[in-house]
Amino acid sequence: MAAMARWCFRRRAWVLVAWLALLVILGVSGRAAGSAYSNTLTLPGTGSTAALTLLEKAFPGHAGDQDSIVWRVSTGTVEAPAVRARITAMLGKIAAAPAVASVISPYSTAGAGQVSRSGQIAYATVVFDAQAAALPVADVNHVISIVEAARASGLQVELGGQAVETALRPSIGISAVVGLVAAAVVLFIAFGSLLAMLLPLIIAIAALVSGLMTVGLLSHAVSIPSIGPTVATLIGLGVGIDYALFVVTRHRNNIKAGMSPQDAAVGALNTSGRAVLFAGTTVCIAVLGMLVLNVTYVSGLGISSAITVLFTMAAAVTLLPALLGILGMRVLSRRERRRLAAGGPAEPGTAGWWARLAAFVQRHPARLATATAAVMLVLAIPVLSLRLGSSDAANDPSSYTTRHAYDLLAEGFGPGFNGPLQLVATTGSPADDAAALDRLAVTLKTVPGVAAVSAPIPGKGAALISVIPSSSPGGAGHQRPHQPAAR
Repeated sequence: MAAMARWCFRRRAWVLVAWLALLVILGVSGRAAGSAYSNTLTLPGTGSTAALTLLEKAFPGHAGDQDSIVWRVSTGTVEAPAVRARITAMLGKIAAAPAVASVISPYSTAGAGQVSRSGQIAYATVVFDAQAAALPVADVNHVISIVEAARASGLQVELGGQAVETALRPSIGISAVVGLVAAAVVLFIAFGSLLAMLLPLIIAIAALVSGLMTVGLLSHAVSIPSIGPTVATLIGLGVGIDYALFVVTRHRNNIKAGMSPQDAAVGALNTSGRAVLFAGTTVCIAVLGMLVLNVTYVSGLGISSAITVLFTMAAAVTLLPALLGILGMRVLSRRERRRLAAGGPAEPGTAGWWARLAAFVQRHPARLATATAAVMLVLAIPVLSLRLGSSDAANDPSSYTTRHAYDLLAEGFGPGFNGPLQLVATTGSPADDAAALDRLAVTLKTVPGVAAVSAPIPGKGAALISVIPSSSPGGAGHQRPHQPAAR
């Protein structure tokens, strides 16, 4: 580490040019090749995958993502002529929109049961021609704009479903910028130097940009989901700033102890730099552990995160010492440089607030350990109320249309209506299998936790049964009803 740090420090211009060239090459290559992210989630050997495969073959009209358009009138019913005409016109536009396979309206025979008992809430089902992850965001946004245009005084219209959730998901860019600003404020307070504050941010951004561009190119050879760069950004920003902070802090302390900038950088990389490599390697091993699950979607997340961490490690041990060489003594604030010139070198860790805190902890280890453990136990109390499961629209902010649609459906049709189950069965002998499926539907109605069961819908060599639970997917104490076996 010492030899590499000394080389990067002395040849800082070459190192900087090499990193700039790398960014340009990756940028040009990425712009020419684009990305090929895949959002296909398959769970080999599971019942849900087998059911989806059968559903696609036997019920192509039900295989795409199914979203809901929900509306409520403040007075009267949804059957009022003015309401009916406005909604019917909206649904007609949606049915003709790109990526929409079909629309089931409550004003049609097929959707006769899609009006609440009060008559004030109704919904239409929009069936897209693909699953949510494979739908073009522009096509879903077009549907959203049509629905929003149908809203009027006394008529609330909302959208819900996975495709809408995906299209309305906020960009990670805003969160990343907020995180960088917050980190900049904390670093400036800690260092008291603008240039020292910028170093961890530059390292994190350089590593993140190069890592994400590499992930985009790699997506042509390895299956990586579109959310992979988002996860990689969250991890890359955190470790990038953290790793650079280790090295910069040690470098500054070495200079305050009387070392030259070069010796301080070499010493920092030879100590904190080794810690960075060890920590980064540990993170890479941890995220690559996702490969053990043998789920392509999850494996892609681990690969994209590991690549970003690798670039972070490389930037911390090559680009950072080069930047330290460019800054020289300016890595210290003016006040710190004046203090060093006037008072001479000071032994690292012997003065300052952190040194006093460390000495206090060493004098009272037992009492502080007990107090810390008590605080940790108090903070862990919410774990006792932790509910594991998949989140749904009930977890969305109250201002989101998906949350409004969720609440309207729960109000009009019951909370379990937001989490229906679909049972798909192969059929060979029409008469015998139809009778068996009828018996299954009757049995399912007696299962605890089941609110409603649809009659079997015949398809091409299969049949479909919809089961509505009595509670929502994310409800407290919710358990999916047991599914009786049927042959």
